[in-house]
Formats: sequence, structure tokens, C-alpha cells
Amino acid sequence: MLSCKEVCYIVSESLDAKLPWHKRLKVRIHLLMCKACRRMVRQMELLRAAARRYGSNGHDASNLEQEKLSHEASARILKRLHQTEDDPTDHA
Repeated sequence: MLSCKEVCYIVSESLDAKLPWHKRLKVRIHLLMCKACRRMVRQMELLRAAARRYGSNGHDASNLEQEKLSHEASARILKRLHQTEDDPTDHA
């Protein structure tokens, strides 16, 4: 069975190219048993969709200054990052 690290790499690889059937099968089996990796896949899919949507709206670097996270959202992200640094086994 694949490790979580291998699944992360393979899923990332699959964003750029179609995987052979045996790799896709191994990933699907792993995802059936691993909630953390299922979450990672959903997050990667959301990020990819957001990047596509962002790119298709004609945004460029000059518009980035106007689009900022709220103070509360930034604080939540920083808090979660610090929690993850403190406990690298936490998959929540």
C-alpha cells in the first residue's frame, strides 16, 4: 500500500498528466482508507479550481493589493499553521 507521502506526490503528479491505471487504482484504494489524504485531494482540487477561476478573470499582479484576507481569516490561518508546526502528526 502507498504511504500518505507517496499519495500526495502521485496526486500532485496527476494534475499535470494522466496516470497509468495501476497508479490510479493504488491511490483510490489508499483514499478509501485515509481521511487525511481525501481531505488533501479535496484541497488540491479546490486550489486548482480557484487558480483556474482567478486566471480566467483577467486578474494580474496589480489587482493583488486590492484582494486581501480579513484580519480574522489571517489570524485563523496563522493559528492553524502554528498548531501544525507544534504537532506534525495532526491531520485535522
